[in-house]
Amino acid sequence: MRMATPAKINLTLEVLGQRPDGFHELATWMIPIGLYDELAMELSSEMTYESNLPSLRFDSSNLILRAIERFQEETAQIAAYRIDLRKEVPIGAGLGGGSSDAAAALLLLNQLHQNALTDEKLLGLAAQLGSDVPFFLKGRAAWCTGRGEKMEIREFPHDRWVVLIKPEFGVSTAAAYSAYKTLPTEQKRGQTKKTDWGLLRNDLEQPVFQKYLILPEIKSWLEQQAEIEVAL
Repeated sequence: MRMATPAKINLTLEVLGQRPDGFHELATWMIPIGLYDELAMELSSEMTYESNLPSLRFDSSNLILRAIERFQEETAQIAAYRIDLRKEVPIGAGLGGGSSDAAAALLLLNQLHQNALTDEKLLGLAAQLGSDVPFFLKGRAAWCTGRGEKMEIREFPHDRWVVLIKPEFGVSTAAAYSAYKTLPTEQKRGQTKKTDWGLLRNDLEQPVFQKYLILPEIKSWLEQQAEIEVAL
């Protein structure tokens, strides 16, 4: 069985403070975009894993393996799988590729095991794997709050092109939030942009811009282009 796993962008990202569980309270409008990984899984006599990205190890850092482990714990299933992951979504780009792959793994596992879990149970497992994983189970534009796991469908026009600019370096989510915490209070709110879809901002821009000076230059250049409606 094979599934395309989309990337996402955060059209707006508001960090509303730190929660007692150590995560940050968020309000974000996430939108799936037309850039995909592809995940194939089938039952097998032994566990095998292949990827076009050799650096992506199949260990505890891999969300696909963690999704399998959580699914098997929840369902008491004991099985092995042949797994093939074709990566096109860049790593460390804030596009949610790993989370999308994990969501696809849960959906494929559930199909392979005759829908052993309800949609509600799958959402629960997804939330345990990561804040963005529940979003990818639905795969629709949504307003997400809490850690990002609480979703309300909020549609976005389908007739827009998205330009992604990805430098050679990556920025991990953990590093972005760690840098955010060190900012003075007056710098913790991203620059607000008025658009046809409301006021948009990204509160993680400032901490990342301070370390990677090419990024604000790229954003400034984009904002000067006549075809660009908004750059974040």
